[in-house]
Amino acid sequence: SSGINAEYGAKTNIENLFGACMPHMEGPELNRWKTLIKSGKRIDLHEQLGITFSSYLQALGIDMVTPDKVAENVYKILYAIPKKLTETQSFYATNEKTQITKMVAGMRQTILKTIEAKLHKMKTNEEELEPTDMLGHLIEANKAKDGLQLEEGETAEEQLEFVVDDVLTVFLVMDNLVKQISMLFLVLSEYPKIQDTLFAELRTKEIKTFEDLNNLSYTEKCLLECLRMQPALTRGIRVLSEQGAQRLGPYALTNNRARILFSEYVMHHNPKYWKEPQIFNPDRWQEGFTPEPFSYMPFWVGARGCIGKHMAMMMMKLTLSVLARNFNLQPNFDQKNPPMASQDFAVLRIKNYIEMYVTPYVR
Repeated sequence: SSGINAEYGAKTNIENLFGACMPHMEGPELNRWKTLIKSGKRIDLHEQLGITFSSYLQALGIDMVTPDKVAENVYKILYAIPKKLTETQSFYATNEKTQITKMVAGMRQTILKTIEAKLHKMKTNEEELEPTDMLGHLIEANKAKDGLQLEEGETAEEQLEFVVDDVLTVFLVMDNLVKQISMLFLVLSEYPKIQDTLFAELRTKEIKTFEDLNNLSYTEKCLLECLRMQPALTRGIRVLSEQGAQRLGPYALTNNRARILFSEYVMHHNPKYWKEPQIFNPDRWQEGFTPEPFSYMPFWVGARGCIGKHMAMMMMKLTLSVLARNFNLQPNFDQKNPPMASQDFAVLRIKNYIEMYVTPYVR
């Protein structure tokens, strides 16, 4: 997404986003979690994290529907679309496909109306563009790249298509972050000593400023290792653009529009590049360690890599920090249908919900 990458790759902009996300997570969102656990009931971790990350969008100026509704719709989209290749034909002939199509169309219309209202305020100078205003910056980024016109009558949907796409991409990216933290807790349930070390760091190194995030070195190692073992996107595709015959290993590619599929998941588990790849080992990410080129690509690499990875790491660290300093989170090991990772087609899924006991942490 060009708009997202243009605006949210720079360190300065990440600091601005942190400045909006921090008081939100420490304030209204933390209070929501506290209210949630008063009942003493077990929670679905994926569902609650989905609301948390969707609520960040409100703090960043994308406020059009409630966070729980955003999380619910995104979950439905990502659950329905990435079917296995053998199931694709049957999916497109179902009522489920029709319902999902209508839901996405409705979301696009809601986003479009929000963008048009924002454009009107920007045009009439009723509203100054704040550094943390994600929607305004996405509009500006697309305006600079694609010549988006702000003239009267120039807000037809086709001209704002890229901005709508960017907003939808942000929604979907937030779900990827939810999956990563959910998977981290799922993996940590099998490695209690690592979990103890992680929570000890999170609880002793309080986050007040953006620079404080650098102190969470073990947290970053755990996130990097989780991204290796269970990347949110399990495969990618590239189109050969150079003219003439090219070689890919033992194969000759003569079609200059050949489509090349690759798998992040397979590369991340290749013993040629990773010692004991099936073992969750944060210590492999010691200072100075650099994976072999293209052997680690949870955010992809090269010119098409996701510059928004810095925003993602900031949000994941901040969320883990606030939750660990306020709560104990313990999986229900007696869950009848335990959760498990599934790599259906292209997107990581978590089968069955992650049932957690959440209780107040007493310092």
